Amino acid sequence: MQYVEISVLMSCHNADRWLREAIDSVLAQTFEDYEFMIVDDGSTDETWKIIQSYRDRDERIVAISKNNTGLADSLNVGIAHARGKWIARLDADDLCETKRLEEQMNFVRKHADVILLGTGFLEIDENSRVIKRHIYPTNHQVLLRHLERLQRFFPHSSAFYRSDTARQVGGYNKRFHRAQDRRLWLEMSMRGQIACLPIPLVRNRKHTAQISNDDRGRRQLFYGSLATICHFMQKAGYKDPSVNGSENEWNEFLSWVEKRIQESGVFERRSNWANARALYFAAGNKLAGAFSFGTALLQSGYANALIRERFFGSCLPQRLAWEWIERSHPTL
Repeated sequence: MQYVEISVLMSCHNADRWLREAIDSVLAQTFEDYEFMIVDDGSTDETWKIIQSYRDRDERIVAISKNNTGLADSLNVGIAHARGKWIARLDADDLCETKRLEEQMNFVRKHADVILLGTGFLEIDENSRVIKRHIYPTNHQVLLRHLERLQRFFPHSSAFYRSDTARQVGGYNKRFHRAQDRRLWLEMSMRGQIACLPIPLVRNRKHTAQISNDDRGRRQLFYGSLATICHFMQKAGYKDPSVNGSENEWNEFLSWVEKRIQESGVFERRSNWANARALYFAAGNKLAGAFSFGTALLQSGYANALIRERFFGSCLPQRLAWEWIERSHPTL
């Protein structure tokens, strides 16, 4: 097998609307020692035809067609076949800046302890217009705290990680239907350093069809909380039901966590934050938007709790992890 430095990994499902833009952004990279793995997850639109047309023109493209089994499984298929020492993720509706791979490769060459590296991003709309610039912390401890407290974290499409480490931890956990990336990052955080470049090297598209937008992000929050709860149990040396539990144990755990999160009021608080944020962007200007946002928060009755969570994160996953441990080990 001939190895390369980087395997760019993309999974697609009915992604024909923006797929060409995404592929073109990878093929335009200044760093050239890479393969481009594109996994078609059972698309029924023009996705596979588009992938084939590019594969016929560029030998760096490795095209894989499979039945629809979901994002986690599709990415694991890509990881299993990857020849690169590093994997660079990109979603089929996002874009790379031309120096993305070069910048990330240069960084990890100088920092041998880093196994996961993200970047900032430019948020773009459905027409590729820039909406906002996002920058993240660069330090391992701060990034880990953001993961553990459900705070903002660099996007999946900016992730650049060691392929051997991803394989060692079993890749993406298929029991997570959302937040698969957060679960993998938490696993990797116990095996090496996390870092982030404070520059936007990807363009992350926001649109209504995104999976993370379904149910107003409730399932994303639920699975993100699950991932973090499992991490705290694993970190404390106790059984992680997402890895070691039977199907019955996992389902019991899911039901218990959902009930406890519901009782905590976090779903309702986050829904009010999403409503207030929508009002901000719907306003005609920033001043009017800020007024609408602030008014909506005050009227929700959760303003203090929401602002506190926004700046300091949530301790709920850690608390629920210990509750489950005590519930499962009553002699503790």
